[in-house]
Amino acid sequence: MEKFLLLVREDIEKLRQSPDEHNIRIQMMTRWVESLSDTGNYIGGEPLVTFGRYVTKDKVLSDGPFIEAKESISGYIFINAENLDQAVAITQTCPLVQNNTMIIEVRPVMALTTQHG
Repeated sequence: MEKFLLLVREDIEKLRQSPDEHNIRIQMMTRWVESLSDTGNYIGGEPLVTFGRYVTKDKVLSDGPFIEAKESISGYIFINAENLDQAVAITQTCPLVQNNTMIIEVRPVMALTTQHG
């Protein structure tokens, strides 16, 4: 099994405007994640709040072009899958992906090896 990171991308302004709809979406995602757990694919994950900071060497930005972006990362999930194709297939079962209100980016997690001298 390999480990994959699912980056949940949503329209942040829409989430801010409709708390009731946001709560319904969270319930749908919770049920989906529970189904991933039942199949043994779920490792962990959490939703993110709709604000944050961009950090560079010389600056910390609390506003900027990313605030104007329609879509932002609203959460993350780690799953196990046999390969990238299976991870994508699992991700396509998300009800919010199926109803076209959410995009999930699937990224393999790089396996790091440690060298002992």
